[in-house]
Amino acid sequence: MAEVYRGYHAALDRYVAIKLLHPFLADDPEFKERFEREARNVARLKHPNIVQVYDFEYDAKGESYYMVMEYINGPTLKDRLFDLGLSGDRLPLAEALRIVKAAARALAYAHERGMIHRDVKPANLMLDDDGRVVLTDFGIAKILTGAHVTSSGGMVGTPAYMSPEQGLGEAGDERSDIYSLGVILYQLVTGRLPYDAATPLAIILKHVNEPLPRPREIVPDIPAELEAVICKALAKAPEARYQSAQEFAEALEALEVSALLLEAAGGAVASPPPAPTVSQAQNANTPILPLEKLPQAQLPSAGRPFVRVLVVAGLTMLLVLVAVAFLGRDRSGTVPPTRRPDAAVGTQTPAIVAGAVSTPGLAVSATPERTATPVATATITPTASPTYTVFPTETPTLTPSPSPTPSPDLTGTAAFLFFERQTAATPTPNMTKTLAACHLEYIVVAPDRHNVPPPVTDVNNPRLVRANTDFSFEIVLQNTSTCAWPAGARLSFNPDLTENPDRSVDLTPLTDVCGANLRPGLNFARQQQSNFFIKEPVGITENSPAIVFTGTAPRLFGCYYGVWELFYPESDVRIGRPLVLAIRAWGGG
Repeated sequence: MAEVYRGYHAALDRYVAIKLLHPFLADDPEFKERFEREARNVARLKHPNIVQVYDFEYDAKGESYYMVMEYINGPTLKDRLFDLGLSGDRLPLAEALRIVKAAARALAYAHERGMIHRDVKPANLMLDDDGRVVLTDFGIAKILTGAHVTSSGGMVGTPAYMSPEQGLGEAGDERSDIYSLGVILYQLVTGRLPYDAATPLAIILKHVNEPLPRPREIVPDIPAELEAVICKALAKAPEARYQSAQEFAEALEALEVSALLLEAAGGAVASPPPAPTVSQAQNANTPILPLEKLPQAQLPSAGRPFVRVLVVAGLTMLLVLVAVAFLGRDRSGTVPPTRRPDAAVGTQTPAIVAGAVSTPGLAVSATPERTATPVATATITPTASPTYTVFPTETPTLTPSPSPTPSPDLTGTAAFLFFERQTAATPTPNMTKTLAACHLEYIVVAPDRHNVPPPVTDVNNPRLVRANTDFSFEIVLQNTSTCAWPAGARLSFNPDLTENPDRSVDLTPLTDVCGANLRPGLNFARQQQSNFFIKEPVGITENSPAIVFTGTAPRLFGCYYGVWELFYPESDVRIGRPLVLAIRAWGGG
């Protein structure tokens, strides 16, 4: 039909693939019209799993038609199967499902636009160097002949992958492509074709007449639900197959998770359901077991965060602070926060200072002569508690000095300026000093291991997300600052740190877990939302109300992360270090 060359486009500095159709095809008087019409239709297909056509033209000098296409740097699935055959291996089940599902997505996209492939086979599926599955040669069958026969009188298509109706000389429709893709799935999971014979005609007749050999008879450890999907895709009658490639892709998507579970369990899932018969799968719309029916990894139970709203206590605290401020019995200075050098990373247990008594909102020192002097205004309710605190040790943070001058670090300076502006209306000598000395910090209570994507076996984890679908999970923070947070603290996306992480962002856990599957950082919040707010006050050592983080997973499978920062309400004063949130997308092409 054609020869393919690699070409170089000098102006765009890129390589392309040039498919040069054989000159004898142009002898057909209707060929030019078909070529231009179908090439134009194929060029309109823009899908990540369909090869992109850049141009098509007629070469008068060579008397040949040619198409210029995207260059795929990788082997065909046929080449991959050949290599596996030499070693006697088969593709991992999850990889086989991923490849076929990506091809099904491509077919669904094309079918919706009236394009039928008619020659789906491993030679027309390419695997580029980053794992993308690309379907090629769309429209070629229709370009070659309008009567579905070549110049030599043969049918267009490949007998080993041809549907029964095509074998009988019919044109076929979308369900013919589904059958051909079903043959590929059969071959990938069993290591052999369903039908083989000495001649092409004998193979076609077997597709038309012979019952399908059950995949589990060849490979007994194939899950029964996978066998049911294969049998339905390979039903003799088009009406008994999946009626759309989208439906086929969704069935494969459900299987993909169970395949991941199977491989994570070492190749065996406990208590598989009984296998349906071939006739059930072929002649009825055999239901595929839903995901919730499959054996799933058990997760450690985790209590749901609850919200404690202490309105009365808050009002009482405010009155006490105002009273202490106006009485002003001791204005000798403030007591600096006590820091335990051995505080463990991420611990939620406060470090208690010996001899001190802690009351939320009011700090009482063990020595009567030296008392923290909290002062309040109508706009901010600060508190200082030198008796206990928790500090993550991931990054050093300067401890505020007991002197009236705040520590000259960036966070302390920003806090100083912010609180100075807030208290300008009612200046109090110790107000600015106390708030500037407030150490702002937090720890993440939920989700567990927020900076590492969950494994593929953790199917109940909301951060294990099907590609290109919406998701949500809850974030709960504990205020380990020496000050309470008023309502309105915000979690804000930082595009600069996400794109170019500095020393404050540790991606080592991500790279260790994800390896080559780690994708560039991005804002995967739904509609790229940049802020999530804590709408209620959070006292010292209290957990915040749950922040419901809503997002949309990217279209390509892999690990993704975004860098977020927590800011004090109505300010640019950052609380603690940046927060890395990670998800894992599965099932994408």
